[in-house]
Amino acid sequence: MSPRVEADPKAWIYANWLWRPTSVVTGRAALSLQMEPRIDVPTIDALLPYRYADRGLLRFHHASLPGELITDIGMGLAASPEAAALFLGSHGDWAPICDALRTGAVTADEIRRARELLPRRSDARLMDLTVRYTSGAPYSVPELEFHELLRILGITGWKANCPVRLNVTEGGRPVVRERYPDAAFEAEKLAVEINSEKYHNSSDAFARDTLRARWFATEGWRQFPVTPAQLRNNPNDLLADLCSRLHRDHRPAGLPRVEYRPEAPFWRVVG
Repeated sequence: MSPRVEADPKAWIYANWLWRPTSVVTGRAALSLQMEPRIDVPTIDALLPYRYADRGLLRFHHASLPGELITDIGMGLAASPEAAALFLGSHGDWAPICDALRTGAVTADEIRRARELLPRRSDARLMDLTVRYTSGAPYSVPELEFHELLRILGITGWKANCPVRLNVTEGGRPVVRERYPDAAFEAEKLAVEINSEKYHNSSDAFARDTLRARWFATEGWRQFPVTPAQLRNNPNDLLADLCSRLHRDHRPAGLPRVEYRPEAPFWRVVG
């Protein structure tokens, strides 16, 4: 390969299809070909029906997919977004999955249905965890981790990324707007928002967040903002504050202490 393009993931993808036309690109590379905006692709994962040594940016895997989970994108074959998400989850790469969910490139239901098409796999347990972690359609890794923390501790009464209808005033006229809290406790009218600097650190974001807070307040909702650092570094303080605002039926009888760890299953109960 020419030195001018040897660091270009797309060049390696196309070279792979030329060398091995039956290979199916998966993982980050497959998502990058089928969603906008593009995601980082440090290496290209490709499935082959036989074993083959890695080469350059190419990482080969001895595996196959049913036809329903393969997309012909013209130049070659790629795993469907839902199959690529299952592959990434099995390898602990959660950020591109969340990006795909946030942009609508894939849905939680599509990931679940793809798992049903792959009944007997060596990575079945990891794929099942991927279905579990993405069931709330998290838009970011901290959001995914927060949803899993609620599940582990048995905190109930919440829905993830479901529409909340808000009757507000715009231009002097009443209108209905829908907003999607990261976790909404409808009975308590409590909206949990995981606010990272990536999406909430600009004057436009400040204006949007302020308007959003006003709209929720108009309908009697309270917002419960959390940063990723607060979630990971002080989860027990966060949980105590959250549970103090929940109905008795929605919180555990006893709240154990937990510790965060950066790899799945993310949380360890320590007492």
